[in-house]
Amino acid sequence: MSNNRIEIDQIGIGIELSDKFTLADKSDFRNFINDYEFPKNLELSKKDREGFKNELFEPIFTLSDKENARPIIACYLFNVNDLKGNTNLNIRSITKYELMWAEYILESKNNRRVNVIRVVTNGINGSISENYWFVYKSKSSNSEKLSRLRIMNLEINDYVLTFYIIDDEQNDLNETELKKFISGIKN
Repeated sequence: MSNNRIEIDQIGIGIELSDKFTLADKSDFRNFINDYEFPKNLELSKKDREGFKNELFEPIFTLSDKENARPIIACYLFNVNDLKGNTNLNIRSITKYELMWAEYILESKNNRRVNVIRVVTNGINGSISENYWFVYKSKSSNSEKLSRLRIMNLEINDYVLTFYIIDDEQNDLNETELKKFISGIKN
């Protein structure tokens, strides 16, 4: 990262950041996950619930707000074949699939199924989910925050660049800031 820009050399992408964001320490994401009280989803055994938590691997980078530590944007890079296999899934279907597993680790507060919309930035095709509302229960402070997850996937050659955007009512990433972040992703 240099001059508010992150380079992902493997795929030839740069992300221009606004002054709002900073590159978070790698441990911040793990602390965020460890402090989260996962819902007691009765469809899963205790072992499976813990398995989900342990399978949330480190992102290639995490961004956070310079002042409030939220919103958090975790970024992952996947080989497209690892996500699609031999199927003909499109980028919207991949995002919908990710929303399906979200139900196992986040207790949805939405009154309907969350949909996915197409997004194009600087010639890069992708999709972003609508707001997936959930309650972030903190183990350390015994507090609850109504929070929002948005999943964005961008298809770049043989890769999918995935962003998990988490914010809450007090520390939101509004639509203008989100659009500015998306338009800052360039190849």
